[in-house]
Amino acid sequence: MKTPLSQKMGFFAEYYLKLKEQAGATCEADISKLSGFSEDEERVAYVDQLAWVQAGDANLLVRPEFDGKSASLAAEIKERATAAFKGKKWLEAMVLYTRSYMSLPNENVAEIRIVLANRSATLYHMQKYKECLIDIRRAIDLGYPKDMIYKLYERRARCYMALKDYPHTIEAFKKCITAMDDSALTSDKKSKLNLDAMTMIKMLLQDPRTAKQAAKQQKQKIALDQATALPAEKEYVSPLVRIDRSPQEGRFARAAADVKAGEELLVERPFVSVLLEKFAKSHCENCFVRSVVPVACPRCADVIYCSEQCRDEAAKKYHKYECGIVPTIWRSGASINNHIALRIFASKPLEYFLQLKPTIDKELSPEELLSLPKDDFRRVAQLERHQNKRPPSNFFQHVLMARFLTKCLQASGYFGPEPKPEQVRAICSLVLRSLQFIQFNTHEVAELHKFSSTGREKSIFIGGAIYPTLALFNHSCDPGVVRYFRGTTIHINSVRPIEAGLPINENYGPIYTQDKREERQAKMKELYWFECCCDACIDNWPLFEDLPRDVIRFRCEAPNNCAAVIEVPPSCNDFMVKCVTCGEVTNILKGLKVMQDTEMMTRTGKRLYETGDYAKALQKFIDLIRIMYDVLAPPFPDFCESQQHLKDCFLNLGNVYNLD
Repeated sequence: MKTPLSQKMGFFAEYYLKLKEQAGATCEADISKLSGFSEDEERVAYVDQLAWVQAGDANLLVRPEFDGKSASLAAEIKERATAAFKGKKWLEAMVLYTRSYMSLPNENVAEIRIVLANRSATLYHMQKYKECLIDIRRAIDLGYPKDMIYKLYERRARCYMALKDYPHTIEAFKKCITAMDDSALTSDKKSKLNLDAMTMIKMLLQDPRTAKQAAKQQKQKIALDQATALPAEKEYVSPLVRIDRSPQEGRFARAAADVKAGEELLVERPFVSVLLEKFAKSHCENCFVRSVVPVACPRCADVIYCSEQCRDEAAKKYHKYECGIVPTIWRSGASINNHIALRIFASKPLEYFLQLKPTIDKELSPEELLSLPKDDFRRVAQLERHQNKRPPSNFFQHVLMARFLTKCLQASGYFGPEPKPEQVRAICSLVLRSLQFIQFNTHEVAELHKFSSTGREKSIFIGGAIYPTLALFNHSCDPGVVRYFRGTTIHINSVRPIEAGLPINENYGPIYTQDKREERQAKMKELYWFECCCDACIDNWPLFEDLPRDVIRFRCEAPNNCAAVIEVPPSCNDFMVKCVTCGEVTNILKGLKVMQDTEMMTRTGKRLYETGDYAKALQKFIDLIRIMYDVLAPPFPDFCESQQHLKDCFLNLGNVYNLD
């Protein structure tokens, strides 16, 4: 029951095994009858009426859970946070204050604002001034007690001072002075704090930078105390990309014109995205950005948001139907693919799918598909799902999961107070369809983890998403593109020249430099149900470590457009070499000169990369690939290394987390 993206086993697997056990001798015969149905709704209806499935439904009850919200638990965690704060264990205190805040019921406003203020104090000591300002603003917005609010205004002033934002420093000190009138401070303490604040205000007013900053802020309206979601990037499909169709390859991406190395070919936001459970308390559920000062859901303690904006977007779109249900999804052992299927339906109202359902099977051309609105379900519903290759047992497993996910929607109120059986079955059939296309069209969303002490870098899988346009790109074990992420938005860039008319292929996992052909072929058949026929597989290219170092692969430059490769040892003294395929002679002097030039360029590119100047390093490796590809034919070690350096540069432009 585990899919390629599943992380663990859970109660759903136990339910499945127990169900088959209860069915007894009729189980396999009953399941085999699924091969006689051609429509998903027929499959759902058939499984629904099986007596042993109906009996097993008693073991699959779903109800919303809000156990994470507890005032007593929050108070206990807050005490531990305060003890850590007094011990100057700032990081521990910050983490504990966050847990306390997440656990507080929404109606406990007084406690929430105190915890946020306390967390702001730890952030100040950690020198995370912008994050501190965000928590200060939140605590004030929640009505922080008047007799203590002067502390927050003073802390705000100190943060702005550290950030060298002098106009806001002055404003905060003025508010601090005014707020002291409501404080319980002794007259001596008031006088001292008032003198300190007035002294700072006077000094800053005399600083010429203050007036310049004030004028600039007036134009830009800069606000450092607002937590904002990752800006939505404009989606983009390059005119160099054409989606085509053929009987052999299905729908695929083709170069409409010559593509240069480094070109941005696609920027796409996900149709749907889901964060892995292990990152639910460190990353925003909505945009996947890490958050030091998260915003809690008012009802559950299962997810976090980077900002009020993301929280409200999620609540409006899908979280209203997932709130309280997420723990059940996690405990079930359902894979992230299954959660993606649930979120597709949680993101749109019931009526939308019921109205759209009659048109789902109307086949659309690539042009028609791409012209649909970005959030139109048909953009994903018509992705490959290999219906004709599925055995009855596979359909049965998917129907059971679709029924479970539909029960989750029903428990969350998706179907209203009185669900209509025909509507529930209609949605269940669409969930079943979704599980099938999700299996072959989900992309892992990644974050680059960097260890500065060792220089090690590793891409970590943090969630899954469906990108409708990218899903139309075919696979190659020698991909022509690299993908990286900013939040959940995916960027696709070329990593070598691609001639007009040739496919633009991405990579579904195994790559020829790291995996042998037999392993790659086996993995493609297991996960994606096809046999790869890329050049690396057809010609059985060696692994990177096995690539020959004793030959240089020159392109034949004959005027007859010969596509042959001329292999020459580095020790060759002849500059004019005859092609054994076409019989023409090629001058390899240019290629040898390129090899000499690339050594210096590679060293320069590596140095720029190591110093963190990724933009300049990127351009250097683009130039390297361009000049090498012009005269030399892959695969060869120097080209592979340059491609990898280029990919690393792109990854550093996306989601990055520095661990030390």
